[in-house]
Amino acid sequence: MSNSIDVLSRRAWLAALCCAAVAGCATAPPPSKEVKIATLKKVGFTPAGDGWELSLGVKLLFDSDVDSLSDEGRAAVSDLSRTLRELGIDRIRVDGHTDNVGTDKYNAGLSLRRAESVAQYLRDVGWRDDSIQRRGFGAEKPVADNATPAGRAQNRRVVIAVHVD
Repeated sequence: MSNSIDVLSRRAWLAALCCAAVAGCATAPPPSKEVKIATLKKVGFTPAGDGWELSLGVKLLFDSDVDSLSDEGRAAVSDLSRTLRELGIDRIRVDGHTDNVGTDKYNAGLSLRRAESVAQYLRDVGWRDDSIQRRGFGAEKPVADNATPAGRAQNRRVVIAVHVD
């Protein structure tokens, strides 16, 4: 009788060991830095300072004096969020910008509200608030000429930045 208990105990132990091994294999290792960078480039990120930045073009542009994210912008942020999570990136910076219409003080606040609008949506899709940095630059960093309506439209944007370890 004790021999059959030993056999059962060994089988149970072996089954538990196999389950643990399979569970350990089920978690994929995080992508390498090279894979992360290649994926970020494919999505449209470019090197900037100590990290990578993405300006989602039309998808993260804002109308004049508007700080709410459009439906197209929400869809773009949702897709981007999914990609960043798959890469194991867990910190994100959101930089808001404006054109040069209005006072510097007003534009500083508007740009920060734009960044907060994107940050709020990131929270809605599962990002922790303490993993999202927000900054507002007002009209300090234009990417186009503010002398034309088309240039001002390009400057009313949010840029998303990440750091790859």
